[in-house]
Amino acid sequence: MLKDLTIDELKVGMFVKDIFLKDSDHKVKNQGVVNSARTIELLKKQGVVRVVIDCEQSNFSDDEPDIEDNESDTENDVEETSLTDEFARSCDIYQQSAENVKALMLNASSAKPLSMEAMTVLAGEITNSITRNEHAMTILTRIRQKSNYQWEHAINCAVLICGFSLYLGFKKNTVQELTLGALIHDIGSAKVSRAILEKQDKLTKNEMSVVQKHVLWGMELSKREGFSSPILSDMLVNHHERLDGSGYPRGIAGDKISKLSRITAIVDVYDAMTADKPYKKAMLPQAVFRHLLNEKKKFDADIVQQFIKYLGIHPVGSLVELSNEKIAIVIEGNRTDPLKPKIKVIYSLKLNSYTKPVDFDLTQEEFVIINSIKASDYQINLNKTIRDIVT
Repeated sequence: MLKDLTIDELKVGMFVKDIFLKDSDHKVKNQGVVNSARTIELLKKQGVVRVVIDCEQSNFSDDEPDIEDNESDTENDVEETSLTDEFARSCDIYQQSAENVKALMLNASSAKPLSMEAMTVLAGEITNSITRNEHAMTILTRIRQKSNYQWEHAINCAVLICGFSLYLGFKKNTVQELTLGALIHDIGSAKVSRAILEKQDKLTKNEMSVVQKHVLWGMELSKREGFSSPILSDMLVNHHERLDGSGYPRGIAGDKISKLSRITAIVDVYDAMTADKPYKKAMLPQAVFRHLLNEKKKFDADIVQQFIKYLGIHPVGSLVELSNEKIAIVIEGNRTDPLKPKIKVIYSLKLNSYTKPVDFDLTQEEFVIINSIKASDYQINLNKTIRDIVT
């Protein structure tokens, strides 16, 4: 028997068949048992207001309190902190991650032993940071340095997959392993020559075949170090596979590609396309979202939609132009009303200069976001600006 409940009536142990978002009668396919109170809180944060449960598949009692289903879920109860309080700590973790991933890549390229244990520790620190505040480390993924692309890409993918999988309700121990997988998913690229990786022009067929070998090289390296769990293997081998069979290395398609690999592929492409590379300028997140949505034959459309809802139309760290002729940085997303995030105004277009940073919640203001912009269009030092306004 199916039953329609409000989100506040949802209990641990209930089997959810469908969910309804705020201001929408459209049902979103999202089935499964509610394993913890935290899952309910995540659904609320996603904007869910009603659910449909299957009573026959549910297992709960009105007389029993909500409890965590296992030890790993109790670890999710990390105390939440403010963006300002968490930012300094997240900067340290990000910097440490950069140093460790760089060392990992250099060792891999010269056949030296890898320090994979350090990656495991970092995966845990990233997971804990994002659990404390989902925006503090995520905002750092918008800071780019072209010369550091290889390790920045690895860290950014780890941060994005960590936050996205927590948003989807994955258990924390699984999230931590996904984060580790993202940190090392491109480790095989360390064996690709710099001449190919930094080539300004389109790669030849032979050069592309060398690049594609990074997947198998990555598997060999991770297995050599004893890191070959099913999750890590899936991420390393299949993150370049596509639903229509056009990916590599095996050209598998459809149901043969796991949900995990579909998630990894989307995050991998998103971060790559929003970064400057030797042969191509960075695209704005909105343009990448459109690309992913248009490529329905290659990427899972449902996961793409969930990923956009997680990041927001204007992800944290984005620069936006306002209708009052000001420029602001998005500080916190709004999943109920994505076009009205929390922002910090930092620049006047009328004066053509920086202004004293001022916070605004666009749900309370008459001015609106006109569009997203690139920092380079106004000679804004995004790296310095973000660090100055958050700390």
